[in-house]
Amino acid sequence: MTATKTEVLRRDRDRFVGFAFASADLLLELDSRGRIQWAGGAVRSILDVEPEQARGMQLSKLFEPQDAELLDWALRGLERGQRRRDIDLALRGNGGVPRPIRSCVYRALDPTAPEYLLSISLRPGRATEQTRARQRDRATGLIEAVEFAETTANAVRAARDAGKSACLTLVQICGEAELDRLLGPERARALMSEIGTELRSQAIAVDAAAKLGDGKFSVAHLADRDPVAITEAISRVGDSYEIDSAALKVTETTIKFPTNSLGDDDVEGILGYILEKFRADGTAGVEGGSADAYLRKMTAETLSRVVMMRDVIHERRLTLVYQPIVGLSDRVLHHYEVLLRFADGQSPFDDIRFAEQINTIHEVDLAVAQGATKRLQQATADRQELSLAVNMSARSLLNESFLAMFDEVAARLGPERKRLIIEVTESAKLEELERAARAVDWLTEKGHPICLDDFGAGASSLPYLQQLTVCYVKIDGAYVRGITEGGRERAIIQGVLATCKCLGISTVAEMIEREDQHQCLLGLGVDLGQGWLYGRPVAEIPGERAPIKVPRRMDPKAVSRLLTRGGAS
Repeated sequence: MTATKTEVLRRDRDRFVGFAFASADLLLELDSRGRIQWAGGAVRSILDVEPEQARGMQLSKLFEPQDAELLDWALRGLERGQRRRDIDLALRGNGGVPRPIRSCVYRALDPTAPEYLLSISLRPGRATEQTRARQRDRATGLIEAVEFAETTANAVRAARDAGKSACLTLVQICGEAELDRLLGPERARALMSEIGTELRSQAIAVDAAAKLGDGKFSVAHLADRDPVAITEAISRVGDSYEIDSAALKVTETTIKFPTNSLGDDDVEGILGYILEKFRADGTAGVEGGSADAYLRKMTAETLSRVVMMRDVIHERRLTLVYQPIVGLSDRVLHHYEVLLRFADGQSPFDDIRFAEQINTIHEVDLAVAQGATKRLQQATADRQELSLAVNMSARSLLNESFLAMFDEVAARLGPERKRLIIEVTESAKLEELERAARAVDWLTEKGHPICLDDFGAGASSLPYLQQLTVCYVKIDGAYVRGITEGGRERAIIQGVLATCKCLGISTVAEMIEREDQHQCLLGLGVDLGQGWLYGRPVAEIPGERAPIKVPRRMDPKAVSRLLTRGGAS
């Protein structure tokens, strides 16, 4: 049937209205079931089909599963004549690599016209950063806490560059066990999926919403979006499953990030700290539900600790101590690990972790490197044979400015740089392994032996070995403590040893406190050991190189029992 001139004009009018001012790479018309009726623009390069072949394709099939749900939500939520802008999604890409896009959808006024008009713009920037695989919660499709601080910091930065303020809204509902009890597991998962879609729809950018724990969520959004609307949307989802707000227990608190209040590093660091507090305490720590009071409290507490940490570092109110690492076969000193202590003598563990969160750990690492370098220079002048190991956080390893400053300090050692060992710590998760590998190779070329610290403490240990060329692996003390009590720890250490032997990597066991642990690890083939059995950290290094402690030989049968059954002597 041939369309009348009036029908053609009406259809074109809606097309022009829908696509008006669309600065887009791809334009699509959709029917009420989300099937493509017409495609224009860069169809071949984006969809990898000819425009004629695009007709009849189901649009949702072109997107990543969670993004397809978000797009479906956007389409269903529109009244006729309404438009929804700036929806960040990811198209399925060739080779399994998603392609980030920004879209705008318009629902036609006239029921006889195509139902929806969609414009798609490829998002600029480095695809490797925008599209890399992220850890996601299965039920909600939201990213998990480990990466949310980074994505939120990027969103806050983008908003600031556009002259806008961003907010972080933290949302808490009842726990998953309670939802399972109220709805049953299957319906509870469906509800969580819809909550995830709602939060993503409110977010400022792709992956700017996350699940942080059981019943705990966060979403970064522009300041002009009312946080109450977010909780109301979640309550409506609950209502559709016949759970009222009282049963769902929805609470929220919002932190505002003004346009010019904080630098990039401080934003990411403070976000990490705030999210950690929320994961631990929930919204219960918010005084009177006031977002402003919460912001003042958290910002003041965080910035106060930032100032304190920097004062401690810059005023040199810290000391270095040295713990011996020995060969297990002869207990002769191999090198010392340089450990940090604050002026009061307390362990700096919590403060070091905080320094990693607020991104000032590179200042701590540099201070320790400066102290170790000075001690090695003194040893050279005294004709003392000495090697020291210093910790380098993963954050520092990936910080080009830090590496440049470290190089300037270590260069004072000249050819003796080989005596400064670098222990790369896993306490801040090592990401961007390609960059890390380049940094490790650069340090190796400068002469520094590299040790991978706390090996086995995280799930990423084997990928680290796959990509990082290191001289030593330090086995996490959690496995060493239980080496004589059971077979599980021993089997894990044996696996590490077999891998390291194939790669030509020496092994170090830490936290050795008892003779039976020493003998067991020696029998397994561990090369070096560290722990109170050989010496506690000391402020002054002895001047001569000698056995740390005379070995106490064990009965051969006792050693055999340790290796085969895990019994203590």
